[in-house]
Amino acid sequence: MDAIDLKILEQLQIDAKVSMVSLAEKVGLSEPACYRRVRQLRTSGHIEKEVAVIKPKTMGWPLSMMLMVQLERDHGSIVNQFIDRVNQAPEVLDSWYVTGDFDVVLQVVATDMEAFDEFTQRVLHKDGSVKSVKTLVVMRHSKMAGPIPPAFDR
Repeated sequence: MDAIDLKILEQLQIDAKVSMVSLAEKVGLSEPACYRRVRQLRTSGHIEKEVAVIKPKTMGWPLSMMLMVQLERDHGSIVNQFIDRVNQAPEVLDSWYVTGDFDVVLQVVATDMEAFDEFTQRVLHKDGSVKSVKTLVVMRHSKMAGPIPPAFDR
């Protein structure tokens, strides 16, 4: 991967539907050369997937929460089982295994507080591995995940 590949990746993060002509122009390549590089970036796995980013409210999920979960024991199999289980729930948009006072952070959506309560009972408290949960209700989403800049450009 070289500087041109990184420029291509930066541009595709901004607009994955950009025309190949426009992308090639922005990164200083011919259209066929740019197309070959994009295809190689997809094949090699550097581009994991291309998706439409839609507000959860549009899909019927008006409530969004960040949950910080502390597990009873920080043992690999317990953590992995918990993560596998919560990642199956459609309400869980993102999950992170983290360091610090909590073990897992979840981004969760719900249709209302009753549905959120049902989620916590069904998913979080199903077994004894959850020690505590701190819930932060999202008042406003102020920044969507932006393009990831190359680390060595700084």
